[in-house]
Amino acid sequence: MAVTIVTDSTCDLSPQMLNEFDIKMVPLKVYFGEEVYKDWVELDPVTFYQKLTQATELPRTSQPSPEEFANIFKQELENGNEVVSIHLSSKLSGTFNSACLARDMLDSSKIFVVDGKTASIGTGILAILAKRLADEGKSAKEIAERITKKTDTIRHLFAVETLEYLKKGGRISPAKATIGNILNIKPILHLVDGVVEPFDKVRGMKRALPRIIEEVKKKGLDLKNQLCGLSYAGSLDEASEYANMVKQELSPGELIVTQIGSVIGTYVGPGTVAFIFFEE
Repeated sequence: MAVTIVTDSTCDLSPQMLNEFDIKMVPLKVYFGEEVYKDWVELDPVTFYQKLTQATELPRTSQPSPEEFANIFKQELENGNEVVSIHLSSKLSGTFNSACLARDMLDSSKIFVVDGKTASIGTGILAILAKRLADEGKSAKEIAERITKKTDTIRHLFAVETLEYLKKGGRISPAKATIGNILNIKPILHLVDGVVEPFDKVRGMKRALPRIIEEVKKKGLDLKNQLCGLSYAGSLDEASEYANMVKQELSPGELIVTQIGSVIGTYVGPGTVAFIFFEE
């Protein structure tokens, strides 16, 4: 019995990557006024950031409905497959809950839903690792258990140009948002048990990724056998510059580089760079 890996669009794996890794994706939605777009499906990152910087109001986002998940789950069950569905932190979105409701609607013991406790390419990496376990012949139950353990060690450090988008989106308090308004100080944030928390601050974005790299080195981690991720809220050309820095300084065994899509980008804003690794 094969195992199908399902995730949502906030994994920030491009359509080409999803096809390459053979991972199913359910998109969230982004609303610019009355216009609605499916994340990554109808709105690519570059176009999104152009619209975001021109918008007078922050776009709205919405999670997939349980029915949208159930449609994919049901199709995979009918094909004789088990399902492992991996999603961004349940403390950041109701997407995980929608997938759980879909599982309960189908009342199937062959569907396993995992709270990734992370976001963006962090979720994407978990999905890729799950797919590789599936290709090794592991059962859905074993894959879900292994990925759940991985969520305890995944680390997500990211730097933003401004905290305004996190503040407007209700992901961080107005008091914490004032950090970035002083002397060109750029906050470095991390996810703690799926919740965005301040980690450090640097003066200027040029110092942000070096500070993240410094933190990884300080932990004494050897990333040579790790699958790591880097995501950037902007063009792939700019992302590649950050990726080269990571490769030179940390030598990860494998580095997935992608853009931050429209849903995550709504809350972190353009210019954000994130590095994801495992503390193990």
